[in-house]
Amino acid sequence: MFRLSEILDRLSGLRLPKDKQKALMGMFRASESPLGFGLIAGTGMLMLVVVNLISGEPDMPEAAEPSRAETESSALAEDTAEEKQIPSAAEIPAAPIEKQYSLRRNETLIALLLRAELPSQTAHQIVAALRDVINLRRLQRGQEVRIKTGPDGSIESLRMRDSFDEEAVVTATADGFQARRHAIPTVSLTRLVEGEITDSLYLSAQREGLPTAVIVELIRLMSFDVDFEREIRTGDKFQVYFERKYAPDFGDMQEGRLLQAHLVMQRRELEANYYVDAAGEGDYYDGEGKSTRKALMKTPLDVTVVTSSYGKRKHPVLGYTRMHKGVDFRARTGTPIMAAGDGVVERASRYGSYGNYIRIRHNGTYSTAYAHLSKYGKGIKAGARVRQGQVIGYAGATGRVSAAHLHYEVMMNGNQVNPLTLDLPTGRELKGKDLETFAAARTLLLADIAQIKTQNDVMLATERDDMPADTLDQTIGELQGTDR
Repeated sequence: MFRLSEILDRLSGLRLPKDKQKALMGMFRASESPLGFGLIAGTGMLMLVVVNLISGEPDMPEAAEPSRAETESSALAEDTAEEKQIPSAAEIPAAPIEKQYSLRRNETLIALLLRAELPSQTAHQIVAALRDVINLRRLQRGQEVRIKTGPDGSIESLRMRDSFDEEAVVTATADGFQARRHAIPTVSLTRLVEGEITDSLYLSAQREGLPTAVIVELIRLMSFDVDFEREIRTGDKFQVYFERKYAPDFGDMQEGRLLQAHLVMQRRELEANYYVDAAGEGDYYDGEGKSTRKALMKTPLDVTVVTSSYGKRKHPVLGYTRMHKGVDFRARTGTPIMAAGDGVVERASRYGSYGNYIRIRHNGTYSTAYAHLSKYGKGIKAGARVRQGQVIGYAGATGRVSAAHLHYEVMMNGNQVNPLTLDLPTGRELKGKDLETFAAARTLLLADIAQIKTQNDVMLATERDDMPADTLDQTIGELQGTDR
């Protein structure tokens, strides 16, 4: 595995324009994990990136006049080539050509293949072979199809990627065409994103470049303990460390599991670390080995603004004061609503002034209800089992309402209670050998994060050229001591 100092030495030896150097450094920060950092260099991806970044050939030193010995050697080589009858360029077989096509709106795969000028019989044979390995009914607009043809125009292979790490490949055989599923080579990387909250956690994380899928997972994870409307303040800080996969053949990235999250608020700090126990079960735990998951999430939305709290209030439609036995969250029509906990759907139907309504029984003590939905989630009906965080419906304005929102209730022993002040039971707590193993894993995780922060400081300083040479050498030396 390459060390950081070795890679920096190689980069510094490349005579690249300033903007290309910054882009190359940015690529390394995108990997960030010590493991991913080494893999990029070790698998030759570094050279691929450099080649793609450089537009045109780099400056080369002027060639010196050949010596007499070199001239004689060259002449001898030419004579030897003639004796061996090396084929000319015209005699070398042409390489296969691969072209890429995208499925157009309302276009069938047959139509795409005909557009690619394949014979009708060939197109139908390829589609017939593909039916055994891919669901052609699920193909959507923009689906990419790679077709490789030989010098004579015959089809050598066709590739269709229908998931991030798998594709269907059709190859020509003596009997026609054969289709198989192939794994797409990927490289496992990680990324660290940190920032300060200036408005909402969602928007602040988005500005720092945190992918939407990871932001949603972060908010979902923190929803067990955080009241996002009342507790999040300007100046609070967040740090997220998560997995990702890179597919070199396609040049794209897939975000993966969140490994560690750290939220620093004005009055307290929250930490969540992903850990797989001895039984193979993965979950999130705080620094002391206590599960961050609770029986119920405090809020069933990703971004919450309370418009009406639990308690007496003047009804916005009826006009008189009455008890409001839930919490209203501002939500545009279509906003996904999640199940607050594992359970069984007791009701999913129209329910008087509640409009479209869902009630879930979580255990013998707790139930939750969700009202005014615009529609229900896939498969949501009475008797269906749901998982915590599963989308069960979408916000709307059905029933007796003045605007789109979610009305959320928590029932304890059949009576409505305030969801935002409810003291929810905690989840599992690691003990014994599991706790020791978790503590060791957490130490390594935090060490990786610390190294990434130092590594990023070096990269930024290298880009700005504002770090003294002796300081840079010292920092690289410190990183060398933590390379694994």
